Amino acid sequence: MMRSGWIVGLGRVKPGDQIEVWDQQQLRHLGTVSQVAPHLGVLWIVEATTGLPKLIQAREYRLCFAPSQPS
Repeated sequence: MMRSGWIVGLGRVKPGDQIEVWDQQQLRHLGTVSQVAPHLGVLWIVEATTGLPKLIQAREYRLCFAPSQPS
């Protein structure tokens, strides 16, 4: 299910944030932000499933903050 709280612009995104990356109605990536370059419209995440870094071009996807996991 797609979320309603989409991130508009990368100014609010910071390293350590948990991000969901959506394409159409599919969750494509889920991970922790490691670097953000708002002026370039890109961010790097470390994917939760693989542990590998992934470059995300914000214009190609819809982004939202992932729900917090209880400790």
